[in-house]
Amino acid sequence: MHPYDLSRTPSNDRNIHNIPANVFQALSEKQLNVDPNGTVHWRPDSKSHPRQWDLRRKLYDVSIICLSEFFTTLVSNTGSSVARYARADMDISTELSIFCFVTLYLLGQALGGLVFPPIAESFGGRTIYLIGAAGFAASCLVIGASPTLPAVIVGRFLSGVFSAMPTVVAVGSIENIFDAKGRIWAIQIWVMVAIFALALGPPVATYVSESSIGWNWVYYASAIGNAIIAILCSFMRESRPALVLHKHLREIQEATRYRGLSLDAELRLPSATEFMQQNLVLPLRLWFTEPLVFLVALMAAVSFGFIYLFAEALHVVYHNGFGLDERQSSLTFLAIGVGVLFTWIPRLYDIHLARLEVRKGVPFEPEANLLGYYVAAPLLATGLWWFSATVPPLVDGVGIWVSIPSLVLVGYGIVEFDSVLCAYLTDTYTSHAGSANAPVAFLRAVLSGVFPLFAPKKFEALGANNALFLLAGIATAFCGVAVIFRYYARTIRERSPFAQKSFGGRAGTKCAAESRV
Repeated sequence: MHPYDLSRTPSNDRNIHNIPANVFQALSEKQLNVDPNGTVHWRPDSKSHPRQWDLRRKLYDVSIICLSEFFTTLVSNTGSSVARYARADMDISTELSIFCFVTLYLLGQALGGLVFPPIAESFGGRTIYLIGAAGFAASCLVIGASPTLPAVIVGRFLSGVFSAMPTVVAVGSIENIFDAKGRIWAIQIWVMVAIFALALGPPVATYVSESSIGWNWVYYASAIGNAIIAILCSFMRESRPALVLHKHLREIQEATRYRGLSLDAELRLPSATEFMQQNLVLPLRLWFTEPLVFLVALMAAVSFGFIYLFAEALHVVYHNGFGLDERQSSLTFLAIGVGVLFTWIPRLYDIHLARLEVRKGVPFEPEANLLGYYVAAPLLATGLWWFSATVPPLVDGVGIWVSIPSLVLVGYGIVEFDSVLCAYLTDTYTSHAGSANAPVAFLRAVLSGVFPLFAPKKFEALGANNALFLLAGIATAFCGVAVIFRYYARTIRERSPFAQKSFGGRAGTKCAAESRV
């Protein structure tokens, strides 16, 4: 249940509470309610609640989150390209180089993706964003300053751990400060930024590595960029509503010396023992006990992993197959980024639903926003079949522009998979959106780290076309899953106890709390 939905009928009867006048004045100034038991709650129009912040405040915080996501994601997808240049300098095999630059980074991100969400949900995310940006900058600096195998192993793993903050916790932060309409756009922009960064990774890494400054400047530049982001993070505000309410209560108690106020038990900060035993294991508990989280994690992770696989596949196809040089072949990855531009179209339908929901005064179920997923599944499959059938060695004498448009469909499909399914979990699990999305991020990171390891040998053994046909077959299977989801998603959600509790708890108050849509 979102803390904003805990507002109750206020009582200002001082005789009942025996609350001093100055305490009531302090509560009024902070636009807070107090019930007959002396329990403090948010007032629906409270400007200090993160969802009621002014637009400039929201835009600043979300911009920093997206900027951090852009830098970390761009650097994550430089790994495959940098590995081809760094292996000669470090005198290691191609497979070991890919493991160090790609797999270790994503394994670190997988670990951070399980740890950071429950910390942010329990103790807030602002400080963690700052630490994450500073830690990412420091770990990249280690690689840039000492381009040796030990430094790369340590630096890439730690940078992966720190990258999990904007990559995984962002959806929880977005849920904290935006209503239904705002979440649609915020999550869309966040995912688009990530995919654009992924698309830019290979060409940026290739051009820098082939320049006179060398591949280690990929990480020098990242260290500089994230150091600046760390400074900007210090000006963010804590957006966890429960923690903001705690802060207000402390300020009132310190100013008035009155200790007769309290918060709802659900908003109590956990002790260290409670955090370790309950909150920290929540992502794992949701993953293995919630059928909804398990299925969404599997679908979103496999489809997103295709991007990291394509970082190797496109090099094989366009460099080895079409004969493009390193720089030219790296630019083909930008076609995947072009597909992102078309993902605005389904959001117009989502906005229509959000407005209709408020007009009717009855909250729609989360499944109403899955249209983009149903469209993305067949388009992703179509794009992969198209690409598989129009590249060498199956076809000869055909230009690259016959296959490149198919990558636009692939990019569109992957973005829709990720944005729609992440938004679905966010709408369902509300204030625990970070923990619900953590298994998605964990599995996505693991698969994205493993796929590039076997890609070169798999393409060599099967041939480019057969390997790509295999991917197209997997995407086609997702079309069948989409059909099943169309008719049984609600049943799956209702059989997920935590999901049913989270969505059911907010249903009665959602439209009132979000009446400004």
